[in-house]
Amino acid sequence: MFLSNDETLGHMLMNVCRQRGKRADQFMEQNGLFRGQGVLLMFLSKHDGVSHSEIAEKLRISPAAATKVIKRLERGGYLQRQADAKDERLSRVFLRPEARAVISEIHDSFKFLDEITFKGFDEEDLEKFHDYLQRILENLQDD
Repeated sequence: MFLSNDETLGHMLMNVCRQRGKRADQFMEQNGLFRGQGVLLMFLSKHDGVSHSEIAEKLRISPAAATKVIKRLERGGYLQRQADAKDERLSRVFLRPEARAVISEIHDSFKFLDEITFKGFDEEDLEKFHDYLQRILENLQDD
């Protein structure tokens, strides 16, 4: 499956993902954050008070990676961990007011990134593209 003599569809997909990641990193740097931190803050804006393991599961990252991002954001004053009221062995993660102030900027950055990424696509194009990506994801997850 070649687009040209030099570039396969898989190679092009990797390049698109890399370029989009670089642009996301640039937007997050404007807020003094890393991409993963922005993603976690956006997630918590809708699911405040979840546990470390729930964060890892929902964001599809390892528990160790989740803990690392949580600790960084906690040191930055964006998050606060509290023991669960029913089970003190369990820690829950909550947004602090400092995080809420930056979340709208993060949301706007990701929205702008989508606008850049999908410029010139109409609704039908986007629906088809979504279906293609869903099929690719299912193929890659098939074991």
